[in-house]
Amino acid sequence: MNRTFGIYVILSLALLFPACREQKPGEHISLIPLPAEMEARPGSFSIRPGTPLVYSNEELSATARYALSFLGLCGDGQQKPLLAKDTEGVRNAICLLLKSDYNEVLGDEEYRLTVEPDGISISANRPAGVFYGVQTLYQLMSTSVDGKLPCLEITDYPRFGYRGLHLDVSRHFMPVDFIYKYIDYMAMHKLNVFHWHLIDDQGWRLEIKSHPKLTETGAWRVDMSDLHWGLRPLVYDPDNATYGGYYTQDEIRAVVAYAAERNIHVMPEIAMPAHVMSALAAYPEYSCTGENLGVAPGAVWPITHIYCAGNDDTFAFLKDVLLETMELFPFEYIHVGGDEANKANWKTCPKCQMRISDEGLADEEELQSYFVRRIERFLNEHGRRLIGWDEILEGGLAPNATVMSWRGEQGGIEAARMGHNAVMTPTSHCYFDYYQGDPVLEPQAIGGHTTLSNVYSYEPIPEALNEEEAKRILGAQANVWTEHMPVPEQVEYMVFPRLAALSEVLWSPAEHRDWTSFWQRMDAQYMRYERLGINYSLSAFQVTVSPGVDPENRRLLLRLDSEVPDPEIRYTLDGSDPTSRSPLYTEHVAVDAPGTFKAAIFKDGRSMRQVLEREYNIHKAFAADVTLSYPNNPHYNGHGEYSLVNGIHGTRNPYDGNWKGFYGDDMVATIDLGKAIQINGMEVDALQSYYAYIFLPKQLRIEVSEDGTHFVLLDVLQHDVSPNDVEGVIHLFSTNKQAENVRYIRVHAENLGHCPPNHFAEGERAWLFVSEIAVY
Repeated sequence: MNRTFGIYVILSLALLFPACREQKPGEHISLIPLPAEMEARPGSFSIRPGTPLVYSNEELSATARYALSFLGLCGDGQQKPLLAKDTEGVRNAICLLLKSDYNEVLGDEEYRLTVEPDGISISANRPAGVFYGVQTLYQLMSTSVDGKLPCLEITDYPRFGYRGLHLDVSRHFMPVDFIYKYIDYMAMHKLNVFHWHLIDDQGWRLEIKSHPKLTETGAWRVDMSDLHWGLRPLVYDPDNATYGGYYTQDEIRAVVAYAAERNIHVMPEIAMPAHVMSALAAYPEYSCTGENLGVAPGAVWPITHIYCAGNDDTFAFLKDVLLETMELFPFEYIHVGGDEANKANWKTCPKCQMRISDEGLADEEELQSYFVRRIERFLNEHGRRLIGWDEILEGGLAPNATVMSWRGEQGGIEAARMGHNAVMTPTSHCYFDYYQGDPVLEPQAIGGHTTLSNVYSYEPIPEALNEEEAKRILGAQANVWTEHMPVPEQVEYMVFPRLAALSEVLWSPAEHRDWTSFWQRMDAQYMRYERLGINYSLSAFQVTVSPGVDPENRRLLLRLDSEVPDPEIRYTLDGSDPTSRSPLYTEHVAVDAPGTFKAAIFKDGRSMRQVLEREYNIHKAFAADVTLSYPNNPHYNGHGEYSLVNGIHGTRNPYDGNWKGFYGDDMVATIDLGKAIQINGMEVDALQSYYAYIFLPKQLRIEVSEDGTHFVLLDVLQHDVSPNDVEGVIHLFSTNKQAENVRYIRVHAENLGHCPPNHFAEGERAWLFVSEIAVY
């Protein structure tokens, strides 16, 4: 089956992984996440439609029904699981058992799966463990031949108690049918917390009967899908607000029950005090200004239109919302957001200033702490616990709060050292809205770069914590923000296969972590995704290139790599797509003339269709000596001393390794051509990446000299790109002016200096990125 996502075509895994279909019983046991303990034994047992499924306790009835369908055992459709309190004499069946002696060490999610010649048993302390055993049995069956399973014994349990996956349904509403699929995907990966981001500036998705305008008004916005997310203006136009949707309370209850049968807790996020423009479009009286700015159709920054912390009616409203929320969601945790609240309106609001005075607070940061503490008291009174993004640390942490650390590890470290629990979800490893491959080959994403191997390398316990503090780290989760994911198929593409990597990080013992083993086991996982119709990504099969320079021979040396262990990489130098007959990469590829380079991973003689393409340019300044008047930032050093004259241009990805970055400084580069020559033109590229604080230079000034002391102006180059253009832009400054007797060239790119007005980081120092200075 071929499936197309936009222009990103994914081939059938029957073609890409043919070897996976031919393996013999017991030849390769491929499980993700990897079990804690596994012992192979001689013999096998065959499962076929109609194989009896027996369970020993009424507590397992839901799991038994699920297993019968999920494992494909229904036969003629009339079969039902059998309740048998004594399974001692049961043979040639699958038995689901609850242990009579609870094992405190292994806990509620442990299970033991045994395959013997006369049957299969899954036993556990609690139904959750049996459920996870069923998931493991499914994976064993998915790689079996004719239903024949090798005999073995697996004893398994998770490393972390919190294993989460987030989904933002505010930026783009997702149909409830997809939510069910999402939960099934979580269960398959042994995750147990679904963080449902129901509220944000762009839409309110939860029916609240006491305040119906939240969904009548707050769930809908003006459709501006034709504009980039960051270019959509705020507008109050309720008559034309047609884009959105919400979940009824009956739909919520059904989802929560469905998740519970799969051992998944559903944690709602009711954002406050910021990310609430959808609520304030319905009830503007709970803001500081009373102004109705509408439901935001796109990006909002800075987020100043927030709840008024000085108005008691705001808290009465939120208590109403939370009471209905708690009735719908039985999970102990309620997420309250707490992030990215700009306090500008609080600083000028008489009610907020009076609150600061009356409560003896130092400033607006402590006012946010007051806000969170007040909400926490209410939740605690109703037997619930508060969790929020790491900004809730600012101004003082509420007494019983749990911190979700997203801006790196520091929030989790601080919380643990204060005796609070933390869930780790740093942008560096857990933000699945980031690119997972080369942006040239990928659908639009918000930025960043988080590959499959990057996720797999993540260690949730920060090194800075001691043994006791480390116990405060409950686990981790992946975050899926949907600004650039308007449809479920794109959510799937961004989540899979990275979720497989995170599931192993959170479930399997740390000492079992092995990238090569995981990669090999992913063959079978891709096949499972294919059977389930998941729109997964093959970005992990992309090739990366590191250009080096041979200055003596004026050659570019291309070194290729990939996340794939021991990859088969084939390449071309003529611009054609590589085939199985193209040269095999074994060491660096030497290039001494301009052209187009392409490379791709091959598996079993077939291209994985993730084709790297780069132009290279051996020009007059190639491998010349370059002196910088102001050093570039060491974190953005391109490929070293020749990076600006190595013939390789950077991509729209600022982290591709080709760019030299200057933080707040101009780039003044003086090139020594080695001898005086005639030049016939020049090109200099620069990057603008709005969300990464990278902007085009104000202008580019080019001077030439014969002696390196006396320079003459050759050209001043301008551009017409606005610094507030949020689209990723590579601008090529070009001149065709000629000059004779030129040995030295000085290129001065003038840094914008600071992020421009209305930028979310207005006033902070701006970055300037340049990758190549070409001379002709």
